[in-house]
Amino acid sequence: MPALSVEQTGSKDFVRCDCCGDTSRTVWGLIRSRGDAEAAYFVHWALGKVATQGAHLDLIVGQWGDGTTRADRCAVSLHYRRTDKGPAFMVVDASERPVARNELVGRGLRRSEVVGTALAERAFAVADAVWLQDTRIDELRR
Repeated sequence: MPALSVEQTGSKDFVRCDCCGDTSRTVWGLIRSRGDAEAAYFVHWALGKVATQGAHLDLIVGQWGDGTTRADRCAVSLHYRRTDKGPAFMVVDASERPVARNELVGRGLRRSEVVGTALAERAFAVADAVWLQDTRIDELRR
């Protein structure tokens, strides 16, 4: 897979998060490969609570560009947590996440549809790119 680059496109803080009630932040952007869109991503976490609650990385993957529709894309979701062995991402059901209702997504994939597939490799490559290149998630890396 060619090198992936991150294009940071937006962020928003929520005074009272719908899912946990805490102050939370979402940052988002695009993943590019050779200049072309490869995926969109959203990282969401409760400020000051990463150690106990972790974070979510939601991806929109598939075909992008002229002539494509939401049916050409699906959502994959990863849950981030800190472990005794270091940071870890785990595939979770995207169908249960808000990204599944995003206007750019045809449907959210279940964990069983992703684990052990080439799509899982792609999702973790995107997660690595976000982890290494998006400076807005420094709180997760601490």
